[in-house]
Order: sequence, then structure tokens, then C-alpha cells
Amino acid sequence: MLDRNVSQLPALPRKILGWALALCSGLVLPLAFAPTDWWPLAIGCVALLYLLIQHCEPRQACFLGWLFGLGYFGLGVHWIYFSLHLFGAAIAPLAALLTLVFVLVMTVFPAACCLLWAKLKWQDSPLLNVLLFASLWVVLELLRGKIMNGFPWILIGYSQTTGPLSEHARFVGVYGLSFLSVLASCLLIVLLFNSAKRIHAYVIVAMLLLSVFVVKAIRYSEPVGEPQAVRLVQGNIPQEMKFSQERLQRSLNLYVQMTLEPGLDETDLVVWPETAIPTYYHHVENALSNFTNDMDARQVDVLSGVFQKDGEAEVYNAVRQLGGAKAIYRKRHLVPFGEYMPLRSVLDFAAKYIDIPMSDLAAGTGPHVPLTMQNGTAVGVSICYEDVYGEEMRALLPAAQLLVNVSNDAWFGSSAAPHQHEQKARMRALEFERPLIRVTNTGVSSAIDHQGNIIGRIAHDEKGILDVTVQPRTGLTPYARTGNWPVFLFAAGLISLMITVPRLTRQRKPAF
Repeated sequence: MLDRNVSQLPALPRKILGWALALCSGLVLPLAFAPTDWWPLAIGCVALLYLLIQHCEPRQACFLGWLFGLGYFGLGVHWIYFSLHLFGAAIAPLAALLTLVFVLVMTVFPAACCLLWAKLKWQDSPLLNVLLFASLWVVLELLRGKIMNGFPWILIGYSQTTGPLSEHARFVGVYGLSFLSVLASCLLIVLLFNSAKRIHAYVIVAMLLLSVFVVKAIRYSEPVGEPQAVRLVQGNIPQEMKFSQERLQRSLNLYVQMTLEPGLDETDLVVWPETAIPTYYHHVENALSNFTNDMDARQVDVLSGVFQKDGEAEVYNAVRQLGGAKAIYRKRHLVPFGEYMPLRSVLDFAAKYIDIPMSDLAAGTGPHVPLTMQNGTAVGVSICYEDVYGEEMRALLPAAQLLVNVSNDAWFGSSAAPHQHEQKARMRALEFERPLIRVTNTGVSSAIDHQGNIIGRIAHDEKGILDVTVQPRTGLTPYARTGNWPVFLFAAGLISLMITVPRLTRQRKPAF
């Protein structure tokens, strides 16, 4: 047995081997996410971490969790460096320092999970310990999604977007998938290394697999209205040129020309990406008047990313309906560093060395309601990073029949981040059983059906249009009704139970 053979090694080599395995398992974990989508790796990597901490004191377990997090986030969110240096004009040392600090903050969460588990685990209760680890993991993920405006990127649950557990998304959301994934990982260790409890683990795994087939047959939404023909327009304007005033008219002409390409007469909705109009809309409204009048005459709605200035004060990142009712949605959840400076009193020195256009924005307020198209379709709009927050997007339901996300993923360069962002949009479509259209400046732009399947895509770093037909839907999934509360209350309740129940039989020994 691996565990037994490792325990026979001398102490120092055994520790070094454990450190190396923890770091390597974290480094491999990002391959479970898009674009590779090797979802079984998520199960295996977390299982290895869980195995490594079995014989550890709390401090040792914490260090192993920290090493795991260093690999996990060091590779998984390395694109932050490119955003700050290549496109934010931060000098390389500063960009590297800020990225390192951010990664180190993220490592706190897996480190805390392992530390708390080692403190709270029960002797001779491997199944309770499995539940405890999964609960700690998901509660800390939930905290990561809330603290300091939240950063719920590459949650373990996202790795299962293309795996069988994804069928549970409409019931428990991405955090529930994280819980189930970590639960499966820990049960794998019980199956391999604990013969006394193996039968119980087999039963739980069998129930988990059976539940996939049961929930797959259940649907909570239904088609409504007529299918909508949607045109996605990806201009592929390089980020370093996007905000050039000299290129503004050329950019507008490009989007207009691409919109007018053959097939427009059969189109109901055209979507341009975030900041496709990289200036205040009132500066270009007259220049676009002939185009918008033509679109109105054709009964074609155009949604575009714009900047909106409210009087002389606030500036908003927004999506505007160019014709029709000319409705507007103002972005609510802003991106730290890109759209506002977090902890400005502490980090104001860094802001002087980062040059990101339109990076001091205000957040939209008021009810988050869908925009109504000329044909009556209710479109729920989100901008960029907002589609990462399923809990917040719930506000659009049940009114929204179709979801649209516009983004400028050019900030990510050629990293895995644009694909990871698309993966999150797929999860929202799964959670809410709604088709979702996402259009980005440089890709990846895609049309996603209500089951999270890609029905059309414009590749990264390509200019093009994509014409698709999607079916609007109505109805509320269990997750749309409850959000993350059931998962949080279950996990937090279990942790509380483990803490408060008399621990007369608990000893500081390995769980198995």
C-alpha cells in the first residue's frame, strides 16, 4: 500500500516527498478546468491531498494545504500577471509582486481547510471525516467568493462542468458540485485504504452515481415564445488599440459592417461585446443614428457594451439597447484593479503604476431586471466578471428567458482564462436552465444551450460573426429558488456538529 510504504521512509525524505506531492497535485489541478477539461483530475488531486494529511498534526497539514494552494492558484490564476503587465502597463516587477501577493492570499483557503480538518477530525470515523473535509472545503470556497468583493474563480465545482456530476448543478449550484466532488475524492481514499469502512464508502458512491441518472431526467424549465435568431459579433480588436481615440471610428465601422453581413434579415438580436463602443455613448450616438434607425426598421435589437456618464460624476460600464426602448444595464459587480482599486488607502501607491483605461468606475444600483427586446423576449444581461456569481444572477429569474453576457477577455491574453470564463458561463446555463449568449472582444464567444452545451463558438483571437438560434425558456430550478444557502447551511451545520458534540472518544491520531 502506498500509504504504508511511504510511512516506512525516514522522516525527512518522507516529509520532502509529501511536500512535493502536495505541490505537484496543486499544479496538476488546473488541468481539470477549461480548456483541457480533464475533470477526473480534480477528483484525483484532491484525493491525494486528503491522503497526505491523514497522519499529520494540524501545523503539518496546514503546510501541505498551503503547498497545494500554491500550485493550484499559482498556475490557475497566473493570467493576473499578464492583465497587469501587458495590458495594465504595470512594470514587470510590480505586476509579479501583486500577482504573488494575490496567489498567497488564495493559498490561505486550502491551508485553512487542512488545518481545521486536522484539528477537528474524529478517531475511527473515516466517513464523518470525509464529510467534515468536504464541508470545510465548500464553506471556505463560499468565503472566498464573498471576502473583499469575492474571487470565486476555478472553484472545484467548475471542473465538473463536462462531467457526470454536472447534472446536479440545477439543484445545488457550483458550490454544491464542489462539495460532491471533494466528497467523491475523499471517499476514494476510504475505498483504497480502509477495508473496515469500504462497504459503506461503496454504498455512498453507488448512491451518488445513481442520483446522476435520477436528476438527469428532471427538468424545471420549459420553452416559451418563439426561437430567437441571434448574431454574435466578435471584432477581435487588440487590447492595446481598443481605447485609442484615433481608432474609434474604425472600430464602430467594423462592428456596423460585421452586423450588416448577409443573414441579418432573419436575425432578432445582435450582441456586441463589452466596451465595443469604448467611449461614452453620447459621444457617438449621432454617428450611429442611421444604423440604429435601420435596425429598428428591420425589428432587430442590438445590445452593445458602452460607457455611460451620469452627469459630471459617476461613470458606468454598461450595456445599452441601441434601438427599441434604448434600455440600459449598468454593471454592478466591478473587477478589482481593472475597474476599481481595492483597499485604495493601502494600495494607492500601486495605482500610480497601473494604467488601465476607464478603471475608476461606479457600480450600478437598483433592481437587476431583464431588458425587454422589441419582440417581447426578456433578456437577462451581465457584464464580464458578473457571470461568475450565480447567486447574484438569480435576481434575473424567473423573468429572464434568455441570458446574455458581454465581456472583454482580451485582458487575459492567450492564457487559459478566456476558456475558464466560458466554463463559468456554461455553469450558469446549467444552474438556471437558460440558454446563454456570451460575446467577447477577442474570444472566446459562444452560444450555450440550457443544458450547458456549446452550440456555436468563435475561437479566441479571431474576427467573425456567429449566427445561432436559441429557444427562450421559463421556470425556476431549485438552485434559482434557493441559491447557495442550502449548501452553506448543510456544510456549516455539519462542521458545528463536529465541534459541539462531546469529543470524549476523539484523540489526536490518524483517521485511518
